[in-house]
Amino acid sequence: MFNGLKLKRLIELSNMTQKDFCLQSGISEQSLYGYFESKGNPTSKALEKMANILQCSIDDFFDREVTGQTLNFGHQVKGNGNNVSGDISLSDCQKEIAHLKELLAEKERTIQILMKNNK
Repeated sequence: MFNGLKLKRLIELSNMTQKDFCLQSGISEQSLYGYFESKGNPTSKALEKMANILQCSIDDFFDREVTGQTLNFGHQVKGNGNNVSGDISLSDCQKEIAHLKELLAEKERTIQILMKNNK
């Protein structure tokens, strides 16, 4: 959940005034104060802009603990946004490489045919 007090603290730590922060981010002072008091949530675009200005992660604005979440995309992938690891097997990688080599060979064959036709 978005925590406006974390945003407020990050602005304070940046040695930037709230007014300067609003000018740089394009956020109105009224909206900023609303965020501080949990009376609204910034858009994803605003979050990205704020994080860039404050040189922090968007996660720094939220109350949540990230602990090895598991995502399933056909393979088990674990990560917290910045660090991702998975258990894709070597045979799956080898199958993908073989498929890509077949595509590359077909591409080369097509190029050769086109080059012969252009002569």
